Amino acid sequence: MNVKTLAALGLVAVGVGAVGVVMIGGGTPATTSVTYRTSQAATATVASSAVASGSLVAATVYDLTFGTAPQAVSGTATATTTTTAASTSAGGSSTTWPVTVVNVKVGDVVTAGQVLATADNTYAALQVRIASATLSAAQSRLKTDAGGADATTRASAKDQITQAQLQLTQARQSYSDTVAQNALSISRATTALARAKAQLAADLAAAAPAQTTGQDRTAVTQATESLAQTRAQATASNHQAANQVSNAVLSVTSAKHNYTKTVAAADDATIASDEAAVATAQASLATAKTALAHATLTAPIDGRVTAVNIVAGSNASSSTAIEIQSTRVAVTASFSEDDILSLKVGQAATIAIGATGGTATGTVTAVSPTASSSGSSSVVTYKVTVTLDTSSASDAASTSGQAGAAATGATPSSAPAASAAPTASTAPAASAAPGTGTGGTTTTPLPGMSADVTIVTARVDDVVAIPAIALSGTSGSYTVRVITSSGTAETRTVTVGLVTSDLAEIQSGVAAGETIVTGTSADKTATSSNSGSTNLGGLSGIQGGPGAGGPPAGAPGGN
Repeated sequence: MNVKTLAALGLVAVGVGAVGVVMIGGGTPATTSVTYRTSQAATATVASSAVASGSLVAATVYDLTFGTAPQAVSGTATATTTTTAASTSAGGSSTTWPVTVVNVKVGDVVTAGQVLATADNTYAALQVRIASATLSAAQSRLKTDAGGADATTRASAKDQITQAQLQLTQARQSYSDTVAQNALSISRATTALARAKAQLAADLAAAAPAQTTGQDRTAVTQATESLAQTRAQATASNHQAANQVSNAVLSVTSAKHNYTKTVAAADDATIASDEAAVATAQASLATAKTALAHATLTAPIDGRVTAVNIVAGSNASSSTAIEIQSTRVAVTASFSEDDILSLKVGQAATIAIGATGGTATGTVTAVSPTASSSGSSSVVTYKVTVTLDTSSASDAASTSGQAGAAATGATPSSAPAASAAPTASTAPAASAAPGTGTGGTTTTPLPGMSADVTIVTARVDDVVAIPAIALSGTSGSYTVRVITSSGTAETRTVTVGLVTSDLAEIQSGVAAGETIVTGTSADKTATSSNSGSTNLGGLSGIQGGPGAGGPPAGAPGGN
């Protein structure tokens, strides 16, 4: 027991004293005594606290699934909601996990890093290779679009221009040759027609026989037809050669445009699309690698196996394969709306566990901002999670006598022992809960056990403290009654700091060691030494003091 606790208890030890007051009435000597209940101001720790009840839970629970990194699941003291579905590979198809080895069973205690089960990773490895190839293709396309083509592609595009220009030259030469050849054919046909006409004219002039002139006329007709046919063929041939030239010109233009497009960077929309494709491929590869890395399930924490849903030789489903609960415990309790604004993550707490009869220390690890109410009740509460200290959990498995001592030392703001209400942690050993050992035998706290949580919300050390019931007045204007050296009670104005349901911090007006009036006892029956005198009875003491059993009206912030 520390010095501060002894000081607090000392307030009670002194409080058993009484100061007598003798009152004289009617001129007749008579003795009537009034007893003040008192306590002594002492240097101590004053602390206010919030108290609530809850149940122990595993501090962390992990649902392990093949292909998924271990994550704490919802419904535990410290976890956030997560998804435990099987990991999917690149392309979106579910990975197949044939289970090869299962090393644990329900109830086994495991250590962090211990191999629990193994599955065949052939399919998962294939998904990694596919995702890697997809990423490489996407990155290459982005590089080409963002920076233009490489030297080989540029040279190829340049060669296409050269080839198209050569084809244009050849087409133009072919057109020129065709036109010349057609002109010559037409000239020859024209000459042949002229000769046929000249021969007919000569034979007619010479009065040649009819047979001869008939032959001459046939020759003229044939020459005329040949010239017409030659002209038609020349026109068609010239058009074909001209079309070849036009096509060659278009080929040159297309080759030049393709070269420009190949050399220049793509537009912003194309680049953005390429970047999105790369990001998607990277995510798919990361997912596939994660799945491959977790083809073997290992324990993420020291804990106990609470579920095994797989069998060697069968394929694992997409649900939880193995569940592990940590051996470290926590408690979630519902605190009132009057307390919640004073509670913060990181505050120290004391946890009294009824089943073991022990007391542990812990730390606030979560404060829910969401209010809840029970059924039709208008009472609003907030969930607060306190995680037990690792070293303290074993302390909670103490004998009830040890637990009582620990509880007393852990609550410096408690009222003196004579006036404090009994708690589960201070109950005598005979009433300890089943499972609590005696003579040093211990019981480990387990999930599901009930627990009372006390969280210190304000604390001042080494200050002058008096019982809160000794205060009179309202906040900012307090007085107390002090027993003087003559045995009378005088009223003093005091400056008050932190006030709890048990103690009040006195900043000025009272010094440590002074005797403080906390109330008056019932009047005692006076016995007069003069049988003929009138008995006036005892006075009820100085009026206006606070009643026993609670803090003064208007007292600040006590719990």
